[in-house]
Amino acid sequence: MTVEPPHIAPDFFAEYIQMFLESPMIPSPHSIELSHSATSDYLHRQVRSKPHLAELYHENSKLSPHSTLRVPSDTSTLEQVRRWFFETAYRVDEEILVNNGSGLRISYDQLSEWLQGPLKLFSQPGSMTNLLYATDLLVLQDGILFRVVPESDYLWIEYEVQDEATLLPGLFWRSPPVRIEECSTMLIVVACPWRYMLLYGPRGYRHTLFDIGRLLGYLQNWYESYGHPVTAHQDFLDTKADEFAQADGVERSVYALLTFSPSNADE
Repeated sequence: MTVEPPHIAPDFFAEYIQMFLESPMIPSPHSIELSHSATSDYLHRQVRSKPHLAELYHENSKLSPHSTLRVPSDTSTLEQVRRWFFETAYRVDEEILVNNGSGLRISYDQLSEWLQGPLKLFSQPGSMTNLLYATDLLVLQDGILFRVVPESDYLWIEYEVQDEATLLPGLFWRSPPVRIEECSTMLIVVACPWRYMLLYGPRGYRHTLFDIGRLLGYLQNWYESYGHPVTAHQDFLDTKADEFAQADGVERSVYALLTFSPSNADE
């Protein structure tokens, strides 16, 4: 007896092919991703055998009545640690800062007047200066990279930048490319989360991010209120930015680059 193959109507086959081609392609959770993407992370988040690293951090940073980590219940302990940090790590011997009459530091007055305005507040103790505990604030002007020193009336000279025209635009992830005129004057916010994590564990990362948000808000609001619009870049080439800021990318890592319009930077 001969068995004829089942008949598939041409219309059904065409409709099936169209449905297959138009349906979203969701790969098996057991497949190996050769091309990692944010979309695949989103699609697989419910079926992962292990939680995503970001979700794992989120869970580990939560506090509950049963948490084994005991964070400081008041601000006195944190303030003592801040005091120690500002008065030791940032207090370099004068002989190092001033070498044979050629300073390794500058006063705020040597920056452009429009640029130094909000930075001077960090020279005095206060809530704004406390934001520089878990962050380092760097200033680029006239080819020199400086560091703001908490509660001091001067800035450290980090180093002199070579080949600005090639190096600076290469830090950014943007099309069309950033012009040298847009980034020749720049503020760089470097996150140092381990300073908080000493007291708060993984939750210290949250405190660091809060401080960065407050710092960016303060700087942007001040400059814009005085007619100097600033652009905060949060997506850039991290490895290059960390290398430029002399950060290791782990304990210290660049989190934001603030640039000014060419007309403001030239004033």
